[in-house]
Amino acid sequence: MIPGVAVAMGGQDWMVPPLTLGQLRRLMPKVRQLTEIGASMGEAQIAVLVDIVTAALQRNYPEMTPGKVENLIDLGNASAVLNAVLTGSGLKHGITAVGEAAAPGIGSGVVSTSPGSPSDAISGAVIIGEKSTVCLPPPAGIATP
Repeated sequence: MIPGVAVAMGGQDWMVPPLTLGQLRRLMPKVRQLTEIGASMGEAQIAVLVDIVTAALQRNYPEMTPGKVENLIDLGNASAVLNAVLTGSGLKHGITAVGEAAAPGIGSGVVSTSPGSPSDAISGAVIIGEKSTVCLPPPAGIATP
């Protein structure tokens, strides 16, 4: 069993290991598509969530299929399960569960859904370890050369 994060799904605990580098490379475009976990998710976002979780679980449970994952994940555990996969893999992502406030701070990876907002520049930002993959402009009032 590959070490990971224990997560309760479908009435039992599952050991969710980190993604391999190959899985991460293949799934990174999908990770960037997820902005919110909740009842407002569309079919595409649900499919992405299922793909990511299935890939991670298959490392410890080779018999795991997307169909099985769909029956294990619900709105009550979806955010925790995805968080287990991403943080276990060294990533932090600004995914906010419905009814959950986003963590404040620069470089938090929070994704804006309002077009034309200043945070459009960080849409889909992913933080690897403690290093952000995006650059933010300096705050207003700070002189730049």
